[in-house]
Amino acid sequence: MAINPSPLSPKTKNKINSLVVMASLAMFLGLIAATGVWQYLSKTQEKVKALSVTKPVVVAGKQILAGTKLQESDLAIKQFPVQAVPKDYPSSISSVKDRIVKATLQADEVVTETRLVGQGASGGLPVVIPKDLRAITIRVNEVVGVGGFINPGDRVDIVSILKSNEQQTFSKTILQNILVLAVGDKILDINSIAEPQAKIVAQVTLALGSNDAEKIALASEVGQLHLVLRPFGEDKLAATSGVNLEDIYGDLIQKPEGAQDISQTQAIISANENENAIEIILGDERSYYYY
Repeated sequence: MAINPSPLSPKTKNKINSLVVMASLAMFLGLIAATGVWQYLSKTQEKVKALSVTKPVVVAGKQILAGTKLQESDLAIKQFPVQAVPKDYPSSISSVKDRIVKATLQADEVVTETRLVGQGASGGLPVVIPKDLRAITIRVNEVVGVGGFINPGDRVDIVSILKSNEQQTFSKTILQNILVLAVGDKILDINSIAEPQAKIVAQVTLALGSNDAEKIALASEVGQLHLVLRPFGEDKLAATSGVNLEDIYGDLIQKPEGAQDISQTQAIISANENENAIEIILGDERSYYYY
């Protein structure tokens, strides 16, 4: 005997229809999520693949000091991601061999054009002289050279002391904020660390314009130069009028007895050289009468 299922009530049918709709919606949203995850993973895989593509780059095999002529033993080849390496970076040791290092290279540092002296240049001091300036060397001692604490790359002021005669000695700051290119045989290296210990040398090389170089050359011949070390980062220029002995010692500095009278006498005689004169001397005083 066949058993006929009892017909579903409208309420039951609505529940079933709701479940079917929710299941379909869940499957649809799951498909969208799966598609999004798949696309994300595909893009990530492409990025990882792109990063895994490398390019050979020349690096320093060890620390290479400024002024060194590069040899094969100084260099090495390392693989870097293509995206991280500009197209013009050297990829073979032969492309940089025999070039001169302008600034110290650390081990594993990529050899770049900015770290090397230009093609055909001999290196040394000329490569560190700023554009439009010149290098001039002055003699120094422990006092003139700030006790040996000046290093290449420091900035100094220059004071000139001039003794024009036995009674006229004065000093003046003639140049300010001057770059030190070299101290002794140690040349400016932007990657070097200044030595904390004092080092007494016999000469200091400065970077100056042509006109300022002429001033220093002349001042060093007629008087004495002193270097004044500036604080790091300070570039202010101070207006100075110079000082003489009277500015320091005041009335303690006396002119030789009769010096002013002699000067005045010479001026009077010069002005009245065509006139007759009578000189009257009373103690330390002199008088002139002209007729």
